[in-house]
Amino acid sequence: MPVYNQCSPCQQCVVWPAATTLCAFHYIVCTLSIWLTQALGGVRSVKLPFNDLTLFTATANLSIVCLNLSLMLNPVSLYQIAKLLIIPFVCLVEKFWLGKEFTRGVVTSVLVVVSGVAVVTVTDVGLGDNPAGLAVAAMSVVSSGMQQIFCRTMQQKHKLSSHELLANTAPAQGWTLLLIGPFLDRYVSSSWVFDFSYTFPALVFLVLSCSMAVFVNISQFMCLGRFSAVSFQVLGHTKTILVLLGGWMFLGDKISGRQFAGMCLAVLGMVAYGVESSKAPKVKVSNEDSATSRLLQAAENSDTAADPINFKTSTGTLKHSPQNVARKEVV
Repeated sequence: MPVYNQCSPCQQCVVWPAATTLCAFHYIVCTLSIWLTQALGGVRSVKLPFNDLTLFTATANLSIVCLNLSLMLNPVSLYQIAKLLIIPFVCLVEKFWLGKEFTRGVVTSVLVVVSGVAVVTVTDVGLGDNPAGLAVAAMSVVSSGMQQIFCRTMQQKHKLSSHELLANTAPAQGWTLLLIGPFLDRYVSSSWVFDFSYTFPALVFLVLSCSMAVFVNISQFMCLGRFSAVSFQVLGHTKTILVLLGGWMFLGDKISGRQFAGMCLAVLGMVAYGVESSKAPKVKVSNEDSATSRLLQAAENSDTAADPINFKTSTGTLKHSPQNVARKEVV
């Protein structure tokens, strides 16, 4: 993932003016690779219910659009602050909606990680005076956090692997982003993606970016299927640190003393999070499945008769269901 960030055409090598359209290309190439894998028998073909597919696609696309707009409308500091606020938002959703408990050590270590990354990435505290920009930044926090939560909960609800879920969502995201991407990018960059000079080096880096995006998307879905969204956020900030180190080692970027101190603080928090999360009490999946169902039902307001979820009764007994097999839950 850090290598992908450094080699993306919208970074130093090629000035690519169409971030949303680039995301569409990423998902389309990812779709083609998964279809090839399915044809070879590597991944089974499973259909995600239309309501859940629509919910996930809309949330994920809204996250991409809001992040791109936030970067355009707001100062870089507010954009970075909004990204840091995804962790506390995810924690609140998992605690009050999914019923997950966080120990004091886990909460403290997460705060240390966020503080360290803030020292590295936030250069000033200016929040700007654009109400539209603030609204877009808030929407980016909510949509990004919910997309990561849905990525995990839908895998659990429908008993899908990361590849099976991605095989359903990647085509939907790719084609929808391809429809809205050129218009959004025209608004953001004041130029059409069709006007870009597609030189040979640009095409090489475009193909390289799309190829790496396949592995990035697969690894993201695998991580969110195995770990919680909070753990994924901590892992994502690890990527931020590695990107800075990669720029220093290979691109000649300079790291100030302030950034180095923030990186050390972030790494300390990441190590502490790993230790504290391993000590956290495990949760039975039956409880989480019930909360997961409530989260998805409240968001999509769909009929769940075909996928009943059993709840604990007042006597403490649990109705019979194949989903009520206990297994470990990773914080």
